Amino acid sequence: MAKKYLLFTTPSCPNCPAAKEVLEKSGLEGDIVDASQPEGLDKAREFEIMEVPTAVFLDEDNKVIAKAHGADAIEEELKE
Repeated sequence: MAKKYLLFTTPSCPNCPAAKEVLEKSGLEGDIVDASQPEGLDKAREFEIMEVPTAVFLDEDNKVIAKAHGADAIEEELKE
């Protein structure tokens, strides 16, 4: 079970607001990472993120347990 998430977005992404909304409603703790900024881009490389919006779900030890791209896939991952 995911304990938290990182959501990779960019300001110009038309699909990112829907993904943010799904995660905000989930009640899960997490952070938004702006992949258009140098620090965010470094983090995206670290997690091998190639497109936005992508959510990375982490366990209590900060290990990746799942990745989901887009609001629908994120919603599906949250159901599991």
